[in-house]
Amino acid sequence: MNNTTLRPLISIYMPTWNRQQLAIRAIKSVLRQDFANWEMIIVDDCSSSFEQLQLFVEELNDQRVRYIRNDYNSGACAVRNQAIRQATGKFITGIDDDDEWTPNRLSVFLEHKHQLVTHAFLYANDYVCEGQVYSQPTSLPLYPKSPYSLRLFFKRNIIGNQVFTFADRFKTCLFDTQLAAAQDYDIFLRMVVEYGQPWKVEEATQILHINHGEMQITKSPKKFAGYFHFYRKHKDKFDRGSKKYQLFTLYQIRNKRMSLRTLMALLTVRNTKRLADGLRGK
Repeated sequence: MNNTTLRPLISIYMPTWNRQQLAIRAIKSVLRQDFANWEMIIVDDCSSSFEQLQLFVEELNDQRVRYIRNDYNSGACAVRNQAIRQATGKFITGIDDDDEWTPNRLSVFLEHKHQLVTHAFLYANDYVCEGQVYSQPTSLPLYPKSPYSLRLFFKRNIIGNQVFTFADRFKTCLFDTQLAAAQDYDIFLRMVVEYGQPWKVEEATQILHINHGEMQITKSPKKFAGYFHFYRKHKDKFDRGSKKYQLFTLYQIRNKRMSLRTLMALLTVRNTKRLADGLRGK
């Protein structure tokens, strides 16, 4: 078995826009990985403030880290695709510029890489940081992901924001630049349809930094239009219960009160609980 097989190259893509200090924190967490054979492709989507980040990468003088600043803003999906197309690794994963990795994230995924023969991608649990100071990630609250089931996945994105898989699968699927919302959900769903169900790794290896109490769907006309586009794109795959769940989500995003007739049409056991939670302000 050669060294390429034992230590395959992993490509890491990171889009960034006007978050220099956070992006530097994310890069530092990649530099701390206990698996060293990786490349990191950072695409700056024409940030107005970028000098600190650019200088940081230059002073690293690490051939594994590449920084590209675009001359115009093209959106998160387009820059993700830009980085993915330039990836040269056998495997690929991403990191958001405001998140961090634990030092063993890549090595943990590699321990399970054999699952990719029959599974579309790997995903893992996360830790959640709501602005608190912490010494060890294990002191943070755990954000456990649901065990995978197609029935549940057709209702909501249970995967999160990042996965690990073969690079050619990402290059084949790519992010849909026409979607204004649910872009991660969309590409993960298409991968599942194309390559089979994913494999969940139980260990938490990523720290999600959030500024609000719960992970809620943003309510805005743009998000509604984007999620509605996502729903129309995939609704032929969903069973009746999943369609009701997705339509209920659309009403939540739109923040529009449902008529009694619509409410009765969309009521399921799960949606009834969501309605009750909403009325209680959860």
